[in-house]
Amino acid sequence: MSRGWGARTERQSRVLLNVYDLHDTNEYLEPFGLGLFHTGVQVGGREYTFAGGGGVFDMTPQEAPGAKFREAIDMGAFEGSESKLASIIDELKPQFKPDSYNILTKNCNHFSDALVRRLLAKPIPGYLNRLAMLGGCCGPCLPPSLGGTGANGPVGGPGGGGGSGGGGGGSGSVRGLSVPPIATEAFAGKGQSLGTSTSGSRWVRVHAPADRTRTQHS
Repeated sequence: MSRGWGARTERQSRVLLNVYDLHDTNEYLEPFGLGLFHTGVQVGGREYTFAGGGGVFDMTPQEAPGAKFREAIDMGAFEGSESKLASIIDELKPQFKPDSYNILTKNCNHFSDALVRRLLAKPIPGYLNRLAMLGGCCGPCLPPSLGGTGANGPVGGPGGGGGSGGGGGGSGSVRGLSVPPIATEAFAGKGQSLGTSTSGSRWVRVHAPADRTRTQHS
């Protein structure tokens, strides 16, 4: 079934990088180009992401459970069909298996970056995963619950297995997600815009006011 692609089999579809806060310390870390973020890639009316235990799956856009939606970044336009998108995601699935999640070396932001590179030949903004990159050197010293392969991330995947992953026939349900204490009710409320890009990529921030209306800024 088509998910926001219209009657045509191929069209130009906006690629939005949906960014979520995982901790309120982002308000203090963001000015330094750091933060604890979860991301998903929205294309054609669905959001695609990666989580421990769930692998690659799709969900309702901007509704990651246990995280506060911060903003959507317009990364550009994907000129391809729904089946092409499904094919790209299927090619990424073996690299992002449910038991391969690692909060430092293979997390949701690594998946978002890989998918955006395949769709648009550009990376996501570097600040979104900078803390994980900096923490990578400490990875061997961390217990599995924090950085080991297979550890569940702050925003989990569909319980009991992978999701539909785009074109896979699943429902994309996010019921039964396990969210650790890092994601708390403190994230409820208005999203906040970040500063300008430092990655050199061309993308536009789409802000998220309290009424969830999207306003594009240049």
